[in-house]
Amino acid sequence: MRGVSYALFSVAAWSTNYLVGRFLVAGGVDPVAMSILRFAVATPLLFLMARFPPYRGAARRLALLGLLGVAGFNLLLYSSLAYVTAAVASLFVVLASPTTQLLEAALARRRPGGVALLGSLAAVAGAYLTLEPYLAVRSYLGPLLAALATLSWAVYTVLVRGVYRLYSPVEAMAWVSLFGLAVMLPTVAVSRPATLADPVVLALVVYVAAVPGALAYAAWNVAVQRAGPRRSAAVLPLMPVLTTLFSYLLLGEALTAAQLIGMAVAVAGVYISARG
Repeated sequence: MRGVSYALFSVAAWSTNYLVGRFLVAGGVDPVAMSILRFAVATPLLFLMARFPPYRGAARRLALLGLLGVAGFNLLLYSSLAYVTAAVASLFVVLASPTTQLLEAALARRRPGGVALLGSLAAVAGAYLTLEPYLAVRSYLGPLLAALATLSWAVYTVLVRGVYRLYSPVEAMAWVSLFGLAVMLPTVAVSRPATLADPVVLALVVYVAAVPGALAYAAWNVAVQRAGPRRSAAVLPLMPVLTTLFSYLLLGEALTAAQLIGMAVAVAGVYISARG
């Protein structure tokens, strides 16, 4: 279960990412400029963590992973926050749990584990109950972008183990981040970097680059190596549970009985799915 603990760290870090991301986008920060700056900071941090690993090949796979897990996922997710609440976006990412299980089973040409899949679906239902008071959609473009982000992340999680024969998980993440940043760079032309000029904004972007960025991504890759894509993705439904708890502890937001039930169901579903 040590591998799952790395996934739990990532989920806890990403829970704060939704709160910060929603705050920044709601304040007028351009999601494209924010994504580029985030990984411009995270990439050298990852190379430092990996002790500057040499390039050992697999450029096409690294570029694909960079497109899916870095450029595509983050650009789509942060862009969705302009149209939906952080709760809606995180609910869609929670769906990456059963999606990853189904994708992994399909690629392995086997049936998905029935108990694990039921646990994952129960966890999604619990996540919905937890987030229901905060669900708000101003445009159907938001859910579409969030759904595409979810699919992008699920495919990344299933495919990333393919480079572990050449790189350790942290080394792989450093190179994936570099390739992902390279994929994002052409979008500079349509970004609005001036929205990042405020010192508070810059400090928050550095935070999401270092913690939900470099540290959480590296931990996720370690989790996928040690626990596998299915067990790693099984803990994703804990994200809204933690986000709601952070909102309660930091912002003083009240918790309803339905939310408490949903949180309990989500935790139980995650346990069943991870053990199944």
